[in-house]
Amino acid sequence: MKSMSIIGIVWFTLSLILILVFSESDNDAALGWGILGMLYAIPFAISVLVNQTKKNKKNITEELLSIAKLKENGVLTEEEFQTKKYNLLKEI
Repeated sequence: MKSMSIIGIVWFTLSLILILVFSESDNDAALGWGILGMLYAIPFAISVLVNQTKKNKKNITEELLSIAKLKENGVLTEEEFQTKKYNLLKEI
């Protein structure tokens, strides 16, 4: 994911420079660079969104396991466990 971010920053900067350079003389080239930038940016944004959603679900699962363990060890009462579980599941 880091490499995609670095590529995205370099690609965006290069595209912006080339759009500005070509906008005065060649509108088709400027438009082409803009479209190429979008072709990279849209899938990248979607992949980041999907990965972020997966991380959130994994964190909630880990939290549920954590509070279940606390309940088993007698740290949480049944009512406290149900409240915490409800609050976690409400985030989904």
